[in-house]
Amino acid sequence: MSTETARYRDVMLVFWCLVLLVAGCLPDQVCGRAVPHHRRRGAGVGRLQNATLTNATLAAGIAAGLGRELLLDGCLIEHFSPAMFGLLQDTDCLTLRGGLIPTVTFNSLTLDTLVIEATGLSVFEIVPSDVPYAKLRVLHITRNALEQLTPGFASLVGLKRLDLSQNRLTHVDLDILSSLERLRDLDLSVNRIVRLDASPERQLPGLRNLWVSYNRLRTFRAFPGAFPALDTVRLIGNVWRCSWVDRARADIIRHGITAFGADYDCPGERQGGLCCYDDVASEEEQIGQLDRLATTESQPKDGDFTLRETNRSTPTIGVRYGDVEIFL
Repeated sequence: MSTETARYRDVMLVFWCLVLLVAGCLPDQVCGRAVPHHRRRGAGVGRLQNATLTNATLAAGIAAGLGRELLLDGCLIEHFSPAMFGLLQDTDCLTLRGGLIPTVTFNSLTLDTLVIEATGLSVFEIVPSDVPYAKLRVLHITRNALEQLTPGFASLVGLKRLDLSQNRLTHVDLDILSSLERLRDLDLSVNRIVRLDASPERQLPGLRNLWVSYNRLRTFRAFPGAFPALDTVRLIGNVWRCSWVDRARADIIRHGITAFGADYDCPGERQGGLCCYDDVASEEEQIGQLDRLATTESQPKDGDFTLRETNRSTPTIGVRYGDVEIFL
C-alpha cells in the first residue's frame, strides 16, 4: 500500500469518527429520530401481545410488573373502559396498537402519553371531570375510524401534541380545542374534512404547527387568524378555491408562516404550489345537481360536472431542499 493511500485512509477514518462523535452515534449508543415527548423505547417497556383483555387479566399483567411504559400490541379489548385506566395509576405512557379496540373511554389524571394506532377505534370519549386532565401531554389517534371530536376534548388542557391523522373526520369544530392553551402541534391530515370551523373570537394561542393536508377542504376561514403563534402549515392535497389560495398566500407572507409541500399534476390551476379550482361547486350545489339529474333523467354531455382544466399556472415562490419544499 502506498504512503499516499495509507494517509488518505487514515484521514477518512478520523473524519468519520468525528462525524459519529458529533452525531452522538458511536457503536455503544442508539441513534434514531427524536419523537416529541416520547421516552426512549427499550427494555423498560412492558408488553402484552395478542391477548383478549379484561379488567382481571390487565390487572394481573400490571401486578407482574409491566413497567411505566405499557404497549398492548394486537390485543382484543371490546371497550377500554375508565376502570382499565384506573388500573394504570403507575403508567406514564400507554400504546394501544393493532388488534381490535373499537371504543376507548378516557379517564386518567396520571398518563403523560396515549397512542391508539390501527385498532379499529371509532369511538373516543372522555369522562367529565371536575379536575382538568392536565397531565396528558401527547395524544395520538391514528389509522383508525374516528369520525368526530366530542366536546370532552376541551378538558384535555395539558395537551401539547394532538395527532388525529388517517381517520374519517369530516367536520372539525376548532372551538372545542380553544381551551387547549398549551397545544403546539395539531395534525388533521389524511381525513375527509370538508369543514374546519372556528368562531371569530376563539383562538388556539400556542399552536405552532398545523397539518390539514390531504382532506377535502375548499376554504379555511379560520386561517391564520385563529393561530396567532403559527410557524408552519401543510395545506397540500385539498380542493381549494383559487380565491382562497390567493388570500392565504398573502397571509402566509404577512405573518411569516412557512408552508411545506407542493401539489403536482393539478387537474385545475396551480397557485403557490397548491392545486385550486375556480368552479368547484359547494357540497349543497353538488347534491342539488345530482337531484336535478335524477328528476329529469338527463345525462351531462362531455363531462359537464367534472373540474374544468386549464393550463394557466402561477409560478411558485420558494426553495427546495431534498424532499422538502417551502413555498409562499
